[in-house]
Order: sequence, then structure tokens, then C-alpha cells
Amino acid sequence: MYRKLDEEHYVENPFLAQLQRLGWKIYRQNKDNPEEVREILSFKSSSEPVYGNTIKFRESFREVILEDVLKDSIKRINPWIEEDQINEVVRRITTPTANSLLEANREIHELLLENTSVSENRKTGERSPTVKFIDFKNPENNSFIAISQFKVNIPGTEKHIIPDIVLFVNGLPLVVVECKSPAIADPITEAITQLMRYSNRRGEKEGNEKLFWYNLFMIATSNQVAKYGSITAGYEHFVEWKEPYPFSLSDIDPNKTSITSQQVLIQGMLSKDNLLDILHTFTLFKEDSKGGTIKIVPRYQQFRAVKKIIKRLKEGKTPDERGGIVWHTQGSGKSLTMMFTVRA
Repeated sequence: MYRKLDEEHYVENPFLAQLQRLGWKIYRQNKDNPEEVREILSFKSSSEPVYGNTIKFRESFREVILEDVLKDSIKRINPWIEEDQINEVVRRITTPTANSLLEANREIHELLLENTSVSENRKTGERSPTVKFIDFKNPENNSFIAISQFKVNIPGTEKHIIPDIVLFVNGLPLVVVECKSPAIADPITEAITQLMRYSNRRGEKEGNEKLFWYNLFMIATSNQVAKYGSITAGYEHFVEWKEPYPFSLSDIDPNKTSITSQQVLIQGMLSKDNLLDILHTFTLFKEDSKGGTIKIVPRYQQFRAVKKIIKRLKEGKTPDERGGIVWHTQGSGKSLTMMFTVRA
């Protein structure tokens, strides 16, 4: 058991330590200086950080992306691209034409999946070559960075918000995590309220919507319980991820003792392959019953079902067990699983 039930030692540091084991680079923000981020090299007993060098990622707290990391990633994934073309592509992903948070989020999501292009490959003369922001086929070719205490300003004010953990893929903030101590009365509701405040979803300008333009999903956690939801999710739509497929519980802890909801969610959603899969294949925007648009990220059952179907199809087997793979879901869940399968 951890020494205390406080938020940092009991929830945040174990979260970061597990991400580190999954290959993420971990940093902690200096709250007073945007340029100063300290690398966390390791954790003693998964709650006490061991710090390394200071690294510069931003010039000011107004910046929500890690621009140099984004540029380096674009260059690494598209080695033929020139400096001025990189700047043009960065402008495209950071200045969506949409006005609302949801539409900006959708526009950026489509860019990440469908890529963009520049006028030519100056090395080969190819016209309108594709420029990829993320290398979905080779997860290790991407940058995975987690920053704790990622302070950003509230536009038009001198105030700031400080999400507990922000996860960046190629410098883009795809996941925002809010940690709460399980010692408080209703930690998950508190955490979701905080996430709604950060993303201006309570009808007031009290957060920073730009941070959520790129958001794939948000996580509210107290370690014992961890739930996730999209930027359109209400309190009741945040759910747990209850199985770390294709990992097993022994991948988290060989003894399988006291594995928490947070550990299962991290292993199941935030391993590099699974996170990129969720982004590429398992995220949809669709019309709800009231005529509005909602963003859907998968339930663990849908993710597992589709992955098993694809595995069997690749092995040349027909997934016809009507009680097992996909048909155990009902109604919209079933049709979503089938849509995800087609996209995969």
C-alpha cells in the first residue's frame, strides 16, 4: 500500500510509472516556467520520482502543443519533406477552420487519419505527395510523451488551468487525465467536473478549448476507479475499461494481486499500439437522437471483439461463433462493433 492516499503519490505517480513501463517518456512541468520541464527517469517504488535533465518544450503557457516535437515527428515520418513545407503542415493542424470545439476536434481528427499533402516532393518531383502526422503502421516511429502538471493559460485572462497529466503523440495533446485522491467523497465526479471546466463545457470561459481540439478522450481516475469519455460525454457516459486485451492481467502484475481499474485502463487504452488503434479505427462522430453530433470512442468489449475478428480473418478462419465474438452486443453497441470491424 502507498504511504498516503494523496493525489500525487497514490494516483498520479503510479499512473506515470506505468506509462513509463509502456515506453512513454515522462516529464513534470515547472509551474512557474513554461520552458522548464524535468524528465522523470524512474520511480522509486512507483511513487517517488527520480529526476533527470531539464528540457525546453514551450515558450509560454499559451502553447498547447509541443511544436518542436511535432516538427521533428513530421520530418521523421516524411523524411523527404523540407523545412518550409513542415511549417505549412504545422499551420494546417494548428489552425482549424471550424468555430466550435467539437467541429475543430472533428476537423483535426480527420486530418490525422486522412493526412494532408504539400505541392511537391522536391527530391523526386512527385506532385501533391501525402504528408502523415502519425505513423499508424509503425507505432515506434512516433513520439509518446506524458507531462504532469501541464499548465496552460485561460485565454483572455491571467489565470491558468493545470491538468494533472497530458499525453502527447507527436507533440499533439491526445489525452487529458485528471487525478483525484480516493480519500475525497466522490473523486470521479470531481475529476469529470474538472475536465468539463478545462474544456469550457459548463457554459463559461473557464478553460482552454485549444487543448481539447486534439483530444481523443479524457480520463478521470482515483486509481481504484478510472473512467474515460470523449469531449461530448456527460457524467453518465464515462465508463471503465475492464480488460487490457490483448494483454492479460499478469502483464500488469505477475501475481495478479490488487490490480486497480487505473492499471487496467492504462494497459488496455494507453499502450502505444492500442492507443493508435483507438485513434485510427475505433473513434467515430455520429448524429445522436437529438440531431446533434457526438464523438464515440469504443467500449472495451467492442475493441476486444473487433481485434479477435481481425485476428481470425488474418489467420484465415471465419468468425462464425454467433454467441461469442460480435453477437453478444445488442442494439447500437452491436452495430458500432460492426462499423469498427469494417474500418479495421
